[in-house]
Amino acid sequence: MKTNAFSTPEKISMRLERVLGEKVYLLILAAIVGILGGLGAVLFRYLIEAFRHFAFLGGFSNEILTQTPWYLLVLPPAIGGLVVGPLIYFFAREAKGHGIPEVMNSVANRGGKIRKRVMMVKTLASAITIGSGGSVGREGPIVQIGAGVGSSIGQMLGFDGNKLIILLGCGAAAGMAATFNAPIAGVILAVEVIIGSATISVFSPLVVASVMGTVVTRLVYGNETFIEVPRYALQNPWVELPLYLALGVLAGVVATLFTRGIVFFEDLWDKLPIPQWLSPAVGGAIVGGMAIFFPQILGVGYETVYKAAHGEEVLWILAVLVFLKIIAAGTSLGSGGSGGVFAPSLFVGACLGGAFGLVVEHLLPGQTAHSGAYALVGMGAVLAGTTHAPITAILMLFEITTNYTIILPLMFACIISLVISTRLFSTSIFTTRLKRRGIRLRSSAESELMRTTRVRRLLRPFPETMLPVTPASQVVEVALGSPSGHQYVVDSEQKLLGEITLQRIKAIIREQALDDTLIMAVDMMDAPVTTVQLDDTLDVAMGHISRLDTEMLPVLDNNDRLVGTITRHDIMVFFEHEILRNEAASMKFLSAGAKVDFSLVELPGNETINELKVSAKLVGETLKSLNLRATYGLNAIGIQRRSDAGVVKLSAEPNIPFQQGDVLSLVGTQEALDRFRKQFDLV
Repeated sequence: MKTNAFSTPEKISMRLERVLGEKVYLLILAAIVGILGGLGAVLFRYLIEAFRHFAFLGGFSNEILTQTPWYLLVLPPAIGGLVVGPLIYFFAREAKGHGIPEVMNSVANRGGKIRKRVMMVKTLASAITIGSGGSVGREGPIVQIGAGVGSSIGQMLGFDGNKLIILLGCGAAAGMAATFNAPIAGVILAVEVIIGSATISVFSPLVVASVMGTVVTRLVYGNETFIEVPRYALQNPWVELPLYLALGVLAGVVATLFTRGIVFFEDLWDKLPIPQWLSPAVGGAIVGGMAIFFPQILGVGYETVYKAAHGEEVLWILAVLVFLKIIAAGTSLGSGGSGGVFAPSLFVGACLGGAFGLVVEHLLPGQTAHSGAYALVGMGAVLAGTTHAPITAILMLFEITTNYTIILPLMFACIISLVISTRLFSTSIFTTRLKRRGIRLRSSAESELMRTTRVRRLLRPFPETMLPVTPASQVVEVALGSPSGHQYVVDSEQKLLGEITLQRIKAIIREQALDDTLIMAVDMMDAPVTTVQLDDTLDVAMGHISRLDTEMLPVLDNNDRLVGTITRHDIMVFFEHEILRNEAASMKFLSAGAKVDFSLVELPGNETINELKVSAKLVGETLKSLNLRATYGLNAIGIQRRSDAGVVKLSAEPNIPFQQGDVLSLVGTQEALDRFRKQFDLV
């Protein structure tokens, strides 16, 4: 029975990659993901405005909210929470809270996979939470939405491992860039927080995606800066640098308070005897109650950030808002609302820096910059302290203000804040949540590769199979003519029943004569057989191979049908390519019917496949003795050998001696193939 391990989009993707080349193809996909991520950000912002218009008919400015009746401040976030709670609880609980930790977890432990449902639920839940007045930001959800777009496209095309993670990172970068009109910050966020890798192969697609996401939003909203501020600069370095040092220390302390506050409120709401689907409504009502006295805490709060950056807010209000925003954000997120922490961090930093600047202006009149300069630096410093991503914070503040003159104190304060916050609390606002759930984020590149790459990527299709009623003599004949040493017994639906090995045949021959009327394949097989699924990861497969001390495992599809095998040799070749960057080892087989279709073998660069007849010089040699990769820069993908029955056998096992009449299927550059031909008189 014929089976096919690859979908139509995967086949098309592999052909395109073979024609265009891996790097060009990935850049094209990055551009597509960037455009879709930008469109997702635009759609998300429209949804927020639609829900906000519906929830606050009188308007959402601080001045209007101050004059709004108290019940019209309490009801919108409560009703919004009443909608969001069941939506998240019953459809996608990963959409709860701020989205970036879930994206990081997908990269570290799920091979870049994000459920499509999460993207949809996160979009709707976050838009309702923010639009109804929840004290959260829109950046985290947009990053998660963009990452979901990249992950979905990658999964549809059959990507796994590094490629899938890169596309996920492209979506995250595009979402962040589109939110702040900050393409550089989008790239750095993806590198510094999401992926944790900055090689050229990773960096280039991220840049393309971030640029395309920014272009989309600029076409819709124009090329306006995120926040218009005066050109603040360092006025008197000897006076001001100690002040920015002090602000950096304060920012580190406040950032730690922010992170611990979010943790505290999450624990508090988990302990309260309130159903999880109802908690966001209660939390929303509490935030609405706080807004009766301080409406600035509702929503993302960028109006207050603007006022702090222009020195237009009163000192005591800024000081109070530092703590109230932490409480409000913790309540919105801890109770089960959906939103980000970037905007609250910027809000808290602006209020802290603005208050600090007003105090400095009062104590040292005319000797320092305007209080707004300290507000800007405070924004970056608190963001660096909460996220532990100082480069992202520095570049983001630079891009959203286009104020280069403030870059020196900004860099100084961000690093000081990072040092203080990491000393006080070792994990960031993102990693704290994951660590408390027992999720490990970082590991070595080698183990991460094995944990994120699926078996289907190294599948050898259609192994030797036979029916249970196959006579013993035929079983022996096939086994002796097969280079693999493994035959699999299947039923009429290609479902695996057992395995026959040469060792098993030898044991039976020693015990009894092989009578075809008494012994058939079903009597000779070992069962049950250890198997792996197409979507199992390589660490699972290698664990079984090592435990059983075998060279090969059968691979089943989702319907438990035998579709191929995976070998220790192929895993090691793949490992060498990905870790040591030996591109000659990169190839992928696609099953088509009952044998390998070499037109669908995915190859890197300028390499080709050649079939060469074994010469007299090669008879008795093995792939292991030739050491093709190290000596000639070639890779063997098959040994074709005809048995008496005329059946073509395909294998590339390292210890099989070559016979006269064998045909080697080799992959490599034309120069390497010509050199190998010449040495062994091959045709």
